[in-house]
Amino acid sequence: MTGKPDRGKTARRSTRNRPTDNELLDAACAVIAEVGVDRTTMDTIAQRADTSRVTLYAHFGSRDALVDAVIERELEALTAWMFEIYDNGETMQYGQRARYSVESLFDYARRHPEGFRVLLDNRYDDSHPGRRLSAALEPRIAERLRANYAERGTPIHGGADTLATMLLGISLDIAYRAVIVAGADIDAACDLAVTASLAVLRAVEPEQLRAIDTSPVPNGS
Repeated sequence: MTGKPDRGKTARRSTRNRPTDNELLDAACAVIAEVGVDRTTMDTIAQRADTSRVTLYAHFGSRDALVDAVIERELEALTAWMFEIYDNGETMQYGQRARYSVESLFDYARRHPEGFRVLLDNRYDDSHPGRRLSAALEPRIAERLRANYAERGTPIHGGADTLATMLLGISLDIAYRAVIVAGADIDAACDLAVTASLAVLRAVEPEQLRAIDTSPVPNGS
């Protein structure tokens, strides 16, 4: 596929004595992706980065600050990638744009599996970065959905938020599965996500989305 931004890959560190922040973040990201945040230690990161714990503390101050820096970098990178994808797809037809967005998310996961896994592990925890990722991307998707339905003469409002959550959730769930399962075929996973997303867009009726907009909130909720 063409027209996609490329975050690029941080160059491998040479044998010089002073690693850069990004090189240390690369090492920390790899460790977190392998063992999870809770089991990540400064010793393990230092070993992966071929440096010392003293260097890590000098750069980041604490383990938690280093973990936070990894998460922020990966979150900003994926969000910026998808925002540019959404901008690039503005002039595309409805179905073509949906396919392009899904394929681009999988392209990112293919290029940056460690960062993708760091963001998506345990993403249903309220404080997890995956929730922040969804919170950043869903409004852009919902905005485009509202415009699409309005152009077809069937305007929707709050229902677009629900549909955006469904569509993004499909892609994230399948992409995450493809990243964490050894030997998984990410291209086949992408095809599955595209098929499922387009099926939802074809099957969901505007009346169903408007029913969500107008349904009263149950007592006690």
